[in-house]
Amino acid sequence: MGEGIPNDFDYGLEINKEYLVMGIMTFKKSDNLYFLIDEDSRPGWFPHQIFEIESNELPFNWFVRINKDNKHTDYRNLIGFAELCNDEDFFNKLLERDEATLRTYFRRKMELEKEWDDINYVINSLLVGK
Repeated sequence: MGEGIPNDFDYGLEINKEYLVMGIMTFKKSDNLYFLIDEDSRPGWFPHQIFEIESNELPFNWFVRINKDNKHTDYRNLIGFAELCNDEDFFNKLLERDEATLRTYFRRKMELEKEWDDINYVINSLLVGK
């Protein structure tokens, strides 16, 4: 476990399960990266130290939001899908489990899963064809 991350805390995640990262964030008061993932249809932010990174690829259509001046947000930066980075209220509404926001989140997750499936299919096709 990473520095500053308690070994005895239960994050409610499955050991050895592969999770799809839907966003990356750094809080203003921390230099730790946090990953947006969901377990049992409940999106949340989790410290990167509890994961092993399997792929360094980023989705084609992700955005970056750098937060320098807004004192009303807790994050320093966000990387993720359009609504997460470009809609001022999306971040908080996601934490509040707003129904419309959750629908958008899961729609983007399905799109990303399809994108990765398509990429893996092409890569596997290229490997098999050699």
